[in-house]
Amino acid sequence: MHVVVLMSTYNGQCYVVAQLNSILEQLPSGGRILIRDDGSSDGTVDTIRALNDDRISLSTGRNSGFGASFLTLLAAAPADADMVMFADQDDIWLPGKIERAWAHLQAFGSQPALYGSAQMLVDAELRLLHPTLPWPSGPSLLNALNENIITGCTAALNRSATALMRKGGVPPGVRFHDWWMYLVVSAFGSVTYDDEPTLLYRQHGGNQIGHGAGWFGRRWGIVRFLLRNDWVGILLGQVSALWQCYGDQMDAGARAAILSQFSFQRAVAVPRWRMIFGFSQHRQTLGSELAFRILLLMYRLAVWPLPGQRLKLGS
Repeated sequence: MHVVVLMSTYNGQCYVVAQLNSILEQLPSGGRILIRDDGSSDGTVDTIRALNDDRISLSTGRNSGFGASFLTLLAAAPADADMVMFADQDDIWLPGKIERAWAHLQAFGSQPALYGSAQMLVDAELRLLHPTLPWPSGPSLLNALNENIITGCTAALNRSATALMRKGGVPPGVRFHDWWMYLVVSAFGSVTYDDEPTLLYRQHGGNQIGHGAGWFGRRWGIVRFLLRNDWVGILLGQVSALWQCYGDQMDAGARAAILSQFSFQRAVAVPRWRMIFGFSQHRQTLGSELAFRILLLMYRLAVWPLPGQRLKLGS
C-alpha cells in the first residue's frame, strides 16, 4: 500500500512536530508526507527541516489560503499513490488511522471513493473534551450541494478519486478543499463516513474554523464564521466550479440532481426557489436546514451580505 499524506502548514511551530510524529509512527513502508508551507512567518519551516526525516518532503509558497494550498499539494501528489490522506498541522493521529481508512476505501474497488471520520475534540493541551456526533443521514450528492460533512483532516482518497480530483486542478472559486472533494466524489463515486474518531482534533485560538468546546462553542464558531464570510457566495462559487470543471463528464443522474437545486447564469450557480420553499430536507438537521434557507432567501433578495460582497447572479 503506497500512502501519501498531504499537510499544509501556516504558523504551526507549536504543534507540528507532535502531529508529524503521530503520522510517522504509523506510516507504512514507502509512505511519504508532502508538506506545503503557506507563507508562515514563524519557525514552522525550520522546525520541520530540523526533523531531518527523508519521508518528509517540504516546499514553501506564498499565502494562498488552506483550501488552495491543499489542492496545490493534491495536484503534485504521485499518480501511483494507492491512498492520499490529508492532515492538519495541529492534531494528533490515533493509532490505526491509516489502516482504518484503507479498509473502508477498499470496499469500493476501483470506483472513486472518499473517506472521512469523526474526531475526538481536545483542548490545546490535549485534554479530552468529547467526540463529534454522528451525522443523522449519510453522505449524498444532494447533501454535498447544501453542506459539508467531511472534515478535511480526516479525509482520504483512493487512487481513482485522486485522479478525478486532479482533473479539476485548483479552481479559483473553491474555498474549502474538503467540501470540494465531497462535492466532486459524490457526483462520480462514493463517500463513506466513519463514526469512530480517528484523531485528536485540537481546539485552540488559531483554528481556521474548528468545532469549539461543546454545543455552544460549535454554534458560536459557526456564527463568527458566517459574520466574517459570504457563506452563500462560497457555496455558489464551489457549485459553479463543479459545473464548469466536471458538468459535461457527469452521468444524467448527477446532472439532474444539481439542476434540481441550481440554475446556471453565465456559468454562475443560482439557487432555485425550491431550495428555499421546497419540502425536501437535504442538510443533516432541521434547524440547520431552516437557517440555511433563511440565508438563501436573504441572498436572493440581496439583503445579506452587502451588495458589494455578493456574486453577480445575472438576471
